Amino acid sequence: MSTRRLDDFTVAACDGGFAIAAFGCGLFDAPLWLTGLVAFAMLAYWSWSRRRVLNRLHGAIWASQTALAVSVIIAILAGSYWLGLNAKDLIT
Repeated sequence: MSTRRLDDFTVAACDGGFAIAAFGCGLFDAPLWLTGLVAFAMLAYWSWSRRRVLNRLHGAIWASQTALAVSVIIAILAGSYWLGLNAKDLIT
């Protein structure tokens, strides 16, 4: 059971790390391609870390769950980027 908990915390920490990276891109006014790279890396990590569950889903269920997850991930990263942009204006 301890391995499973460590795995869950590792996944959560990595998910949070990508949100912090998007925040940093906004804060330091990173080029758009770098922000896109963060988003692509997050989507690649998400699909790798959830591969056991995704492999059990088929057809329309897989497509709907993946589409929902991708839209939520993009919304979270966009919000983090936007917060970084606004935090930059507050700091300076």
